[in-house]
Amino acid sequence: MKNLDYAYLGPPGTFSEQAISAYCSRYGGNTKNFDSIRDIVEAVSRDKVDLGLLPLENSLEGSVNLSLDLIYQHSELKLYREIVLPIAHYLLAAPGVKKEDIEKIYSHPQAIAQSGEYLNENFKDVKIVYTESTAAAADEALKDPKRAVIGSIRLADIYELEILAENLQGDLPNSTRFVLAAKKDRDFSGREHLGENGRSEFKTSLICAPEVNEAGVLYSILGEFAKKGIDLTRIESRPTRQRLGEYLFYIDLKGSSEDPLLKEALSSVKAMSGYFRLLGSYPKTVIGN
Repeated sequence: MKNLDYAYLGPPGTFSEQAISAYCSRYGGNTKNFDSIRDIVEAVSRDKVDLGLLPLENSLEGSVNLSLDLIYQHSELKLYREIVLPIAHYLLAAPGVKKEDIEKIYSHPQAIAQSGEYLNENFKDVKIVYTESTAAAADEALKDPKRAVIGSIRLADIYELEILAENLQGDLPNSTRFVLAAKKDRDFSGREHLGENGRSEFKTSLICAPEVNEAGVLYSILGEFAKKGIDLTRIESRPTRQRLGEYLFYIDLKGSSEDPLLKEALSSVKAMSGYFRLLGSYPKTVIGN
């Protein structure tokens, strides 16, 4: 059985790369980095790769709206796996640089936000510069001995940086949830780590919009799951971009869509919806640091 090709948000050194590298070390596969989430989705849709790793939400900063919107816009996509990566932020700099030397700190906006309390306490007067990725920030940090970067421990290995401080996110539990998306007509039979073939606890995701947008309609939809005792793990609303005040609902549930009770609930919700799309049932994995 040939190795699968996985797309991730690069360059090497990002948390996306950390997540997919750990996943492939367990299940095998080749990785290719892309410059944007949109590029990843395009690569999957055009069969340039088998699956794409999409960041979906962070426990501190919330949802990645672009990923949600692209999943909706590309009806050919299906979700085959969830990967949860615990996030630890490090302050890194070129060898020999000391904290008191730093005049600029570079990183991705989410990494900066998640390290906000640490920065406010220790680098209140230092200029913060936002970059497209933590790996791009590492490139910038190497250009001047008065610069530092916030990012993963992987950056220290890849860019030969020294650790000046660790766990910048503090005591708050910080993790990012990724999903592996592929075209829904792909055949992954025999791959026990993907989709319905999985051997671990399942989660099911769907997108729906009510037939009629009226008071209490969301309560009625969610009530169908409550009647069957099905646990919701997440619900998110996003505008349809068609009319002001119209929204889609992204819903994650515990269990497989083949479970009898969940199957009945999904059928009822579909009957109540003007738009309904089952994104997939898939196993979940927590990847260690």
